[in-house]
Amino acid sequence: MRLRHLRRVAAAASITVVVGAAVTAIEPAAVAASTPLSISIKGKHFVNGAGHVVRLLGVNHTSAEYGCVDGFGYDDGHFNDADAAAIRSWKATAVRVPLNEDCWLGINGQPNSSEGADPPLTVTGYRHEIVDYVQALNRHGLYAILDLHWNAPGAQVALEQQPMPDFDHSPAFWTSVASVFKSNHAVVFDLYNEPYDPTDPRSGDDQNAADKVSWNCWETGTKNGPDGGAPCFTSAYDDSNQKTSTYRVAGLQTLLDAIRATGARQPVMAGGLDYANDLGDNDHGGAWMNHAPDDPLNQEAASFHNYMGKVCDKLACWNGTLAPIAAHVPVVTGEFDEDNFLQRKCNAPRSTFDARYMSWADAKGVSYLAWGWIVESAAEKDADGCSAFYLIENYSHYTPAQPNGVALRNHLRALAAPPVTLTTFRASVKTGNRTVKFTLRSPETAHGTLSGRTVRSYRTGTGKAHRVALGTVNFTLRAHRSKAVLLALTKAARRLLVRKHSLRVLITITLTSPGHKRTTIHHTVTLKAR
Repeated sequence: MRLRHLRRVAAAASITVVVGAAVTAIEPAAVAASTPLSISIKGKHFVNGAGHVVRLLGVNHTSAEYGCVDGFGYDDGHFNDADAAAIRSWKATAVRVPLNEDCWLGINGQPNSSEGADPPLTVTGYRHEIVDYVQALNRHGLYAILDLHWNAPGAQVALEQQPMPDFDHSPAFWTSVASVFKSNHAVVFDLYNEPYDPTDPRSGDDQNAADKVSWNCWETGTKNGPDGGAPCFTSAYDDSNQKTSTYRVAGLQTLLDAIRATGARQPVMAGGLDYANDLGDNDHGGAWMNHAPDDPLNQEAASFHNYMGKVCDKLACWNGTLAPIAAHVPVVTGEFDEDNFLQRKCNAPRSTFDARYMSWADAKGVSYLAWGWIVESAAEKDADGCSAFYLIENYSHYTPAQPNGVALRNHLRALAAPPVTLTTFRASVKTGNRTVKFTLRSPETAHGTLSGRTVRSYRTGTGKAHRVALGTVNFTLRAHRSKAVLLALTKAARRLLVRKHSLRVLITITLTSPGHKRTTIHHTVTLKAR
């Protein structure tokens, strides 16, 4: 997420008591001791420890990237067990946690306590806060995605995201993070939040060609990619979007190599250019697939961010760019949201963007996590306008916020709901061969549609052979009561049945019921003429 929000919350609420004075007090092996969760990549899917396909569906819990440099706390004060339980209650499976390079490494005077944090913030405290929160997520059955979100080169404080990882600190960040979490197999590493080329008009307004970030720079940090060449450099920016210095870029391959050098085997995510919205818009995903870092463990997923107004915010791009990548490796939508049309300064119309994208992603097996699990003040909402991306209204009940929180919670709960079931299904042709009687029974009260067609193709006239439609009927079932549903056969089906005496047909029944997943049931039966 590109927007910067300065939040001033009560310092005491966000402090974790630090045990021990040294960073080395964190024992990597202890991180995984209490969790049975496990995730890895097999082909184009994430799988759990039992080998079952899983998707990363959930939220971004923002604040650990900025609280520690703003000086009020390690985070928003809610990196705890209650928070993890609330997220899980939405039927989420994962939480993405944005991190700050300086606070994790304890460099450039960070974390600081300028807003009165008491006890004072420390690097050990910051690391323990993240470790403890990941453990809380895991206890509630949630995978944790750790994301390098804010960084800066040299002595510049990480108050904002830069175009690319910096060679000065980013490899060291991942060496340290991977060392701490390498024994926790319920963690995924997101190499860099939103890479971008500041000279690309889609992403910035830098007129200096020397600052360009190409796909080769993105991959290896060098002009010629895997063939090496001169290192890539680009400009750093402060939190007012003003240039500060030129710095050497660390390519995503360098970060991946740093992780693997620790022995960590967790899956990694690599986001494309234009703030992770461009994975190869002009070549059907070829840019990402041809430049993705080489992982010897084949544990790599593509990361995509999807906001309205970006180039790849529409179905044609999802089908043309994301789907070809998803045919080879997992795709994770690390961030997405529709414009918040409810805010006073937003002139955008009411949208179905969230619902359309999640439904598309469900059909393609793509993962997604909405931004952001945070409460915004009235002033922040007003300042952000259409980009007021918050999922909850309060921390007392974690009430979902319109439009994005409500859309996400309702969709995830619907996905996790049990299907409507049929306990009885019988079919018989009534005398006269005009009607088929179906006897149906379900434990749930449900509305349904029944239709059918022949299994084989038949010529019913002078045209080509085709599968003959039987007709369609709507019905309602009451829980635990048998229902006789009468399907009036089409003229073509009736004549064919009389001529053939028996027909092998495919019956399709679609059922909907409150609190249950929409269910489609198929039965193949033989109808005999009477």
